[in-house]
Amino acid sequence: MSTLRGKLNKCMGMKVRIEKWQPKNETVVTETGFRYLNTKSVINNIETWEGTKEEIFNKFDKSNNRLRYCNGSYYKFEDKTLKVEYLKWYEGLSESTKFNMFYGNGVVD
Repeated sequence: MSTLRGKLNKCMGMKVRIEKWQPKNETVVTETGFRYLNTKSVINNIETWEGTKEEIFNKFDKSNNRLRYCNGSYYKFEDKTLKVEYLKWYEGLSESTKFNMFYGNGVVD
């Protein structure tokens, strides 16, 4: 029965809510006059993504790789069980697949 459910999940699309986190990047002044940049991340937006689990996991990985190293933003799954499933899925990928997902068509020395 569980394999049938797995096959149905692959064929049927699903909707998931994804949180987009971004740093505040606000200047804070303390009582003593010390200034610093508050880069604590906060939820900026909640998006709904549709597709199969694999499509959503691929989009999640690709979107996070684009944002994280550019401006400190990142996506999180709103559903914690889906986060666990994503981590299991990612760990099951081969090293060459992970490498290709991370670097894409980039040139690596």
